[in-house]
Amino acid sequence: MIKNDAILSLVKKYNENKMSHIFLIETNDKEQTLKDLLELIKILNCEKEYVENCVKCNLCHLITQSSLPSLKIISPDGQNIRKEQMEELKTTFSSQPYFSKYNVYVINDAEKFNASSANTMLKFIEEPEKNIIGFLITNNKENVINTIKSRCEIVKAHYSENKKEVDQRLYDLAVQYLKRIEIIKEESILYNQDLLNEKLEKEDFLVFFEILLSFYLKLLNQKEVPKDLIELRDQEIKEILRKIQLITEIIEKLNYNVNMNLLLDDFVLRMEA
Repeated sequence: MIKNDAILSLVKKYNENKMSHIFLIETNDKEQTLKDLLELIKILNCEKEYVENCVKCNLCHLITQSSLPSLKIISPDGQNIRKEQMEELKTTFSSQPYFSKYNVYVINDAEKFNASSANTMLKFIEEPEKNIIGFLITNNKENVINTIKSRCEIVKAHYSENKKEVDQRLYDLAVQYLKRIEIIKEESILYNQDLLNEKLEKEDFLVFFEILLSFYLKLLNQKEVPKDLIELRDQEIKEILRKIQLITEIIEKLNYNVNMNLLLDDFVLRMEA
């Protein structure tokens, strides 16, 4: 099961034939991100409708064990990702996949490309093959060489590090907040003060907005949402996508020193636009 909603949203992109050929995944948990990507790769390569723990073929087992010939997972060799590793990848994927739909590669610690390996990688991705999909994992996209980063679709996969009881408090708060500004729609701006009175830390606000984002990703993927938010299912896809983009922007701003009062007011006004 894919645990991160941002990675889960790629399934919908795939089903709508909107899949990019290369993604840069910025995450705070590289190990869990790799696990989620392996689950995603199973879905992408399934010849039929994917079912978790299916035993009809050996494909999922091979992916879990990183033994599928058309799946390559690359980590830095020493301090850097080496040019030779990229050349080997190009050679390996010069032929069509035999056991699966796609040749897929995952590169850990994408910030560790050096000039030589990055140049070789660029030649590999500038003229993408339809049957090749790549995932680059980093804990900070700003440390990835710009020529590589600019050619990737960026996905932010944040995993909550807070304790379960704190998560539940923020989860309940997020449900009630979204109900107030999206369904009740009365004095939404004033309601921001109630949220500020919760005396949340900056890290709490980050988790809070990640929870809001998860609700809209579930709406996008037609998954179950809290009963208090069921009315949101009536929104059009383009409106859901607009709000996903807005919340993503808010999360990005939380990485900087911002005035939470102004940020929340701006958020509510743009949600109602």
